[in-house]
Amino acid sequence: MKSKYDNDEDDHSGDSGFFAGLLLGAVIGAGAALLYAPKSGEQQRQDLKDLANQQKDNLKNQWDQAKDKVVEVVNTAKDKVASVAEQAKGTVDGYADRAKDKVDQLADNTKSTVDKYKPDTDPINHYE
Repeated sequence: MKSKYDNDEDDHSGDSGFFAGLLLGAVIGAGAALLYAPKSGEQQRQDLKDLANQQKDNLKNQWDQAKDKVVEVVNTAKDKVASVAEQAKGTVDGYADRAKDKVDQLADNTKSTVDKYKPDTDPINHYE
């Protein structure tokens, strides 16, 4: 059973597979385009250069999105840790207050019991 603080790791498990598939698809597509497109050498080189630039831009965008997602996850984790720490501090403070109250009550009860059985006069001076 998951607690409310467990991170759902399954949400992000397919991201790397998706990016790898996207990259593989781009490479296969580029290769197929080269094989089946009757173009001059200069035109094919320009097409390759354009395709490489396009893939570079795509990868840069994917990298930026991944970076943003990591920053978001880190910030969410920090917020959760701060929230849990605050809850824990409140719980510990509550227990400390209750313990102090119990100790004070026990001390008062002990003093009352001692005072109840304490003789009214000093036994040493009583016989003088």
